[in-house]
Amino acid sequence: MTSGFNLPKPEFDLEATVERAMALINRTLQPSLEDAQKAVDKVRAGRPLVAPGDLVGQVTRGNRIRAARAVSYSLPSILPGVGTAISAAAVPVALREVLKEAVSATIKVGLLHDRDLTDPELTRTAVLLVLTEGAVKLDKTGRIRPDAILGRHASLLGEAAAYDALAALTAEERQEIAASQSEILRAWALAVGPPLLAGLLPFGVGPMAAANYMQYVLRSTITAATRVFGPAAPVAVTVETIPEREVQQDADEA
Repeated sequence: MTSGFNLPKPEFDLEATVERAMALINRTLQPSLEDAQKAVDKVRAGRPLVAPGDLVGQVTRGNRIRAARAVSYSLPSILPGVGTAISAAAVPVALREVLKEAVSATIKVGLLHDRDLTDPELTRTAVLLVLTEGAVKLDKTGRIRPDAILGRHASLLGEAAAYDALAALTAEERQEIAASQSEILRAWALAVGPPLLAGLLPFGVGPMAAANYMQYVLRSTITAATRVFGPAAPVAVTVETIPEREVQQDADEA
């Protein structure tokens, strides 16, 4: 006979959750360029002589904090039982919030490197490329195959200054990438979703672990965006981990 205390395991269907999330996250790829430009200009004004790669962490700090706070949708799971069910239902919304911050951070990185993002189709294609690269890095199952998603354009993944290569493509060639938007977003959600489910564990352990992982997701996105929008010569980017106490504060971030 064995005894002990076992934490309840939430019943969860990841595939069904991703399907529910798709209806939300498909509308998240068009952030405000004006707001992003204001955030970039504010940081640049304070450090006008600093290289873009050294400003990335500061420009995207608010995005990383808000992405970590997305797990607040899972906080009812601190109370096992009903709270876990509420949290599971809210995971698609949390995925949308993390994606919104990932896209916003990507746009800020592009503007920080003085890229012209006024062409919405070219910009959307570049964002999709960043998200694909992020999903591939986050995937631990080997299920996400770039060739199957991007076809002949998979070679752009990991290429420095890939934005230049995207801009050189014809409109029809860029449309081949844009046509894979649903597949790319689904791959991203499947890669990000499982760690976010840590937020369903009770007694606060899950939300803390999920918040830390969301910071990692954003750092991976920012690194990929720097590679896509940055110069042909690779640049080092340092993005610090934000302490938990700062994530929980309600300060006004850029």
